[in-house]
Amino acid sequence: MRSRNGNRPFVFTTLTLIASLALGADEYYIGYRLVAKNAQPINEELAVSKAMRPCSATTLSSLTLIRTPNESLDSLLQREQTAFLEFAALHNVHIKNNETLHPLSSQSINTLTIPSHCYVVEFNNELVTITLTQ
Repeated sequence: MRSRNGNRPFVFTTLTLIASLALGADEYYIGYRLVAKNAQPINEELAVSKAMRPCSATTLSSLTLIRTPNESLDSLLQREQTAFLEFAALHNVHIKNNETLHPLSSQSINTLTIPSHCYVVEFNNELVTITLTQ
């Protein structure tokens, strides 16, 4: 469909551009939590779930990881957990400390949490680009 001046409508061009940029990229919510009792890890969870609705278009930063053929995002994040957690912790991390002191003993429970954020994940043949959105 053409507009009166013979050019394609602006909306159609914009939607085509957005669709081509988003092709091959999926959106996921990823969060992390570690609980340690007396400096010993007792629970660790890296939660990954596919986003049910589109994330914000504002991107903050990206991380590129090398993957093996047909490797899932879950297994890639487990293998490259340290690199991903360092990347995610740059933007938002919460640390909570609870100490209980008794006359003969003490106990501390520390919780490190990286809240769930929406990440745009683009899979290529050998690379995965993980982009944090706002």
